[in-house]
Amino acid sequence: MAYPNSRTKYFDDLNTSTLDRVIPRLTDNFFDNTPVLRIMKSKGKLVDHSGGTIIEMPIEYAENETVGWIGRGSKVSIEDNQKYTMLKYDWKWMAGSVVRYYTDEKLNKGDAQVFNLVEKNIKNLEKSMTKAINTALMGDGSEDSNMLEGFKKYVESTPAVGTVGGINSANYSWWRNQHTSMSGEDHTVYLVDRMREMWDDCSGDNGETDTPQIIITTKGIRQWYEDEMLDSHFYSTSNDMADLGIKGCSFKGAPMMWTSECDAGLMYFLNLDYFEIAYDPSGWMEQTGWKNAQDNLERAQQVVCQMNLICSNRKQQGLISAITT
Repeated sequence: MAYPNSRTKYFDDLNTSTLDRVIPRLTDNFFDNTPVLRIMKSKGKLVDHSGGTIIEMPIEYAENETVGWIGRGSKVSIEDNQKYTMLKYDWKWMAGSVVRYYTDEKLNKGDAQVFNLVEKNIKNLEKSMTKAINTALMGDGSEDSNMLEGFKKYVESTPAVGTVGGINSANYSWWRNQHTSMSGEDHTVYLVDRMREMWDDCSGDNGETDTPQIIITTKGIRQWYEDEMLDSHFYSTSNDMADLGIKGCSFKGAPMMWTSECDAGLMYFLNLDYFEIAYDPSGWMEQTGWKNAQDNLERAQQVVCQMNLICSNRKQQGLISAITT
């Protein structure tokens, strides 16, 4: 038995128009419900990379070697050195379905009931997509080759191992993140000292301007840090982050956040100026048409996102590992 055409079209039109109206909200919530993405959005780090089968990102990794001091009659070198290379990242796709059950639509015939059913289905999709991106952001994509490559891909405890963005980290020291282990060290004694050292290591030559912008760790480690700050009568918050609705403690002005998706014993120091959410507008929150299922009476429509998290500078990212009692 097929859906009555008029009734089916009514549900199709209502669901589609509701999705059209909700998609902008879904996009906002997609970022606003995830603090890291909220900060990246405020920095304009949702970047259009459309037009290619892969994501390409040029980076500068060396200085101009022709620069030098000269005197009378000195020669100025014109032997140019290679200063740029191209990072290459794969596209990732995330998709979810809005499924309409024949029996539900038969039982919800009033306009108000139909509208509530539609809203409930779309709200569920929104929450599920937000959870999926939260999980992926703190991973490395190794669990599923289709998954977005998160911060763990770029900031790891073995920075000299592996190929990232098409560049072998073993061959190039400038393509390795900072890392230190607190194995065997008491966090009540060494945590703040190691944080201070990691901050400076990630800041490079511009120690006061090009610094980490966010610190991500576990709930327990952040509470340890708060205990240390309260004991020393020094507790601060980030005013910039407060303007974005992000509350909590900070370290040298950078907000410290915790997430259940962060692996135990880890603390990330991230400079988001060197990260982007690469996306293709033609594949961003794209809605497919309504489709009949093959073997039942259900109908479904998908929402698809084409994206990936990419990094242009690993050297100014840092990780403290093995933070234990």
